[in-house]
Amino acid sequence: MRIADDFGLGRKHDRVILSLMQARRLDATSVMVNDAIDAGDVARLKALRDAGAEVGLHLNLTQALPGHADVWPLSTLLRPRLPSRVRAAAAASLNRQTDEFISLFGSFPDYYDGHQHCHCIPWIAPLVAQLPSGPKTWIRVPLPATWTGRWRNLRAGGAKGVLIMALAARARRVFRQAGHEVNEDFSGFLRLDDPASVRHWLPRLLAAAGPDCLMMVHPGDADDEMQCAGHAPESRDCETNILLQGTVN
Repeated sequence: MRIADDFGLGRKHDRVILSLMQARRLDATSVMVNDAIDAGDVARLKALRDAGAEVGLHLNLTQALPGHADVWPLSTLLRPRLPSRVRAAAAASLNRQTDEFISLFGSFPDYYDGHQHCHCIPWIAPLVAQLPSGPKTWIRVPLPATWTGRWRNLRAGGAKGVLIMALAARARRVFRQAGHEVNEDFSGFLRLDDPASVRHWLPRLLAAAGPDCLMMVHPGDADDEMQCAGHAPESRDCETNILLQGTVN
């Protein structure tokens, strides 16, 4: 299963993702809800969902977007002790984003995940586990199933993957204890600030992913005015081109 993160980040990114989904190069996308998403693009995504694609909620606590004022640096959210006002504001934001998704799409998300994997942070994971969900709603866990897969992703994505995988292993227990389904396998760690590394590693990760592996990708348009800190715009073009050249598992 190939999932594109960051639908909602920018209009050019959104249309790249929609085109890849229509070309059957993607199976799903997760949406960063905000006030700037184009209604026509939402309609296209709804039609793709009706045809079998999955649409998740990309919970966002770190990326400034129109209509969402409560964001914090990831380094702040990772602190073991935070003021209660920050925790309360983050919890309110997660619930507000869920309500906005339901308003946009008329149903619960097919799955939850998090921008910069924020949903796996220890104090945030229990909040995510309590969000409204349908009988088939699942939660993404960014943890490869095998040590071979973990090593491959660490080589592709760098040392930050160690922390993400450790947080994911803990969050998986929280999600399962709350009764949520989670993915069994995962891949897609990349050095998104380095387009050459993306060109080298993404085809290898795609080739190694089995039929039950959830593959995270970040296609988009380098010319979109909205970009993520730490992501080279050219890397999104690289991912788009690589996905266009491949086939869906």
